[in-house]
Amino acid sequence: MNDLEKVLSSASSLSWKIGELVKESKFEEYDDLSGLNINYTDEEQLLLQDELRAILDHLEKAKRDIDYLNRPIAYTGYLHKNSRGRYETGDKEYTSGSGIEVLIYDDFYEKNRWVKTRVEHNGDDYYLVGYGDISMQGLKVRIRK
Repeated sequence: MNDLEKVLSSASSLSWKIGELVKESKFEEYDDLSGLNINYTDEEQLLLQDELRAILDHLEKAKRDIDYLNRPIAYTGYLHKNSRGRYETGDKEYTSGSGIEVLIYDDFYEKNRWVKTRVEHNGDDYYLVGYGDISMQGLKVRIRK
């Protein structure tokens, strides 16, 4: 097992613990932590509430990202524009806000690499956020289960 796989394995264990913490804090139900017994006249508890809310928000995002990386790849294919002017591959159609994994050439590393980004529309066509100069037509994409 290489170092990256080892770190992802450790992160996966952490994901379960984060899920338990989020559940205990009632953050899933009340993202403002109002489900907890908080004394709203106590300045210290108000500070703790604000700080814990920010921490839990970051931890929940980390959990989603870890869980995403652990999902197996279900499909790999190439994007093409359909008759409605949207890009698709297989049975997946991409519209504004759609998450996407694409294989792009990275000038820094001087090789292709997978990147996770999202699709947006500029009024004329769809583009990849952070990669607006790359045409989506013919890009290799993959979809996770």
